[in-house]
Amino acid sequence: MKWIEKVSLRRRLSLPIIVFTASLFIMLQGYNYISTYDTQKKNLINRVKVLSNGVSINLQSSLLSNDKVLATEILHAFSVDDEILQALLIKKEGSLFAEFRKNEAVIKEPNMVLQKKIIAEGYAVGQSAIYVLMPVKLGNKKVAQIRLIVSKSELDTTSRQALQVTFILCCLIIVFCYFFISKIRHLITTPVTNLNHAMRGIIERGEFNQRPEVMTKDELGDLTFSFNRMADRLEERQNQLRFVFNKVEHERDFGKQIIAAVQHGLFVVDKEGKVLLSNDASKKLFPRLTRENRVDVSFLDILNPLEKNTLSGILQTFNEVDDLLVKTLDNYALQITAKVLSNKDQLLFSVVDVTESVKSRTQQKLAANVFKNSQDGVLIFDSSGNLTLINPAFTEIFGYEPEELINLSMQELFDGHHFTMSKELITESIYRFEQWHGEVLEKDKQGDEVPLYIKASKIIDEEQYGEESYIFIFTSLFDSKEKERLDYLAHHDTLTGLPNRSKFYQTANKIITMNQESIGHIGLCYLDLDGFKDVNDTYGHDAGDEVLKAIAKRLDHSIKEKGLACRLAGDEFVLFINSVVNETQLIELSNRVIESIKQPIYYQDNRLSVGASIGMTIAKYSDEKGVDCLLKEADSAMYQAKLAGKGQYVFHNSEKMFTKLN
Repeated sequence: MKWIEKVSLRRRLSLPIIVFTASLFIMLQGYNYISTYDTQKKNLINRVKVLSNGVSINLQSSLLSNDKVLATEILHAFSVDDEILQALLIKKEGSLFAEFRKNEAVIKEPNMVLQKKIIAEGYAVGQSAIYVLMPVKLGNKKVAQIRLIVSKSELDTTSRQALQVTFILCCLIIVFCYFFISKIRHLITTPVTNLNHAMRGIIERGEFNQRPEVMTKDELGDLTFSFNRMADRLEERQNQLRFVFNKVEHERDFGKQIIAAVQHGLFVVDKEGKVLLSNDASKKLFPRLTRENRVDVSFLDILNPLEKNTLSGILQTFNEVDDLLVKTLDNYALQITAKVLSNKDQLLFSVVDVTESVKSRTQQKLAANVFKNSQDGVLIFDSSGNLTLINPAFTEIFGYEPEELINLSMQELFDGHHFTMSKELITESIYRFEQWHGEVLEKDKQGDEVPLYIKASKIIDEEQYGEESYIFIFTSLFDSKEKERLDYLAHHDTLTGLPNRSKFYQTANKIITMNQESIGHIGLCYLDLDGFKDVNDTYGHDAGDEVLKAIAKRLDHSIKEKGLACRLAGDEFVLFINSVVNETQLIELSNRVIESIKQPIYYQDNRLSVGASIGMTIAKYSDEKGVDCLLKEADSAMYQAKLAGKGQYVFHNSEKMFTKLN
């Protein structure tokens, strides 16, 4: 019976009432139905038997005289009873002697089971009729028998009436039970449910906004009233506690926000040097704090300083220090501040990683020494064109004093007040390619000619909101070895090591001029990288530089000794092939180059991928086409390759504008 413990109180109170009432009703009404039906059945059969006895006495004379007509008339006496449907007079040997049938009705004969019951008991009740067997005797001798078939309509009517009474009584009992259970629910279960709901709201959700209504004046009503008073006092105390808690929580959150906003590592350390508390910034500064879950971790073990004596002395004496520089065994530089907390038993350490700052200061000092002791003259201009820095080597090369050049602007430098260089060429190169370099012959302050190699660069400082600076480096070419080195620098790209635009023009013009009277062809492939801008935007210019250097090596390896691979600018390259046999030679070269460039390039665990679009042109030596013309044709074909879907090569000719790469 454990299941009954799990049901609600209302159901536990209602269930016995319903079960008892239903059981009592079923027993009483069942007994009444059965007794009424049985009484009615016995009365009907007895009535038929009484009538049959009277008829059987009258039939004796007709049986003795063997008068069937008389017997039939006597059987018609059964017509006085509306329930008798058929009467058959059967002689002892089993032959039909006379028959009575009301309204020529056709009655279904009893089955074998009913026949056996009729023989045994003298009657049997079927589905549609009652079968009665009465003997006819002369003295004590049975000479015949009367078989009667009696209608059940009277019994069926009695059964229906009993069922109707049962249904009406059942409805009345249901209404009574519903009314009784509703009263129980209203007076007992509803107050208990409301009380329980209010208690669960306080216990589980901390809600005090529900008060059960006092519905009765009995013990249950007193219990509800007492609960409401208790809830009022609990709510008042809860509000007081919530006010205090919110205040404490606000102050704690404020303290947490301050600690979280501090980017320095904060440690609370006791007199034994054990770390009691630390903030999130300290865990980022020292990842081992996260890995070690020990509560007795030592502050000195975390810092791992080169010299522990200084920090040990601070912990022993509880002295306060400001901006103490400490170096660790992990090659970190830390700036430490220590303050004694109010309880006098704990120290608060603020730890700042100044490794990069120390390195930066060291590098600045080193750069300043290099700048000061460099053998090359250096001038630095700001974005407005004003001179900001000048090194001693420049004054030594040109013989000027720093005071004479302090007001020098970049515009004056370009205008040739001090140097006779091409203003347009330098300006275009710096603003387009962010650099320019070349050899010039200038005069110093005394008027003597000085051979120089000059390199100009534009530098953008991202940390200073993209502020631009312009650096000019002047190298004296009096030393022949230095001249050779600078000659290489002048004709080769400093990043990739490939010949630059100047070297390309020089070599190509020389070959075209030398072979103008010869029979043969020259080829030019203009190459532009696909997806290079995405690499720069996603991974930065350092990654872009690595891509350019890798592509340069692949181009140089692909062309080998058959031609010249050059970097024009940015991600634009050119392949100059002397003595081309046919277009197939350039097609094979382009296929090889495109497949080589498609191979992945790895930079700092990143897999970088670029492609290439190539424009090609072929010309005879005798065509007398200049380098600019060949470049324009190849550039136009390359543009068609870009439009055709990239990663392809295109020929520039009148018959076939482009060919896709298979």
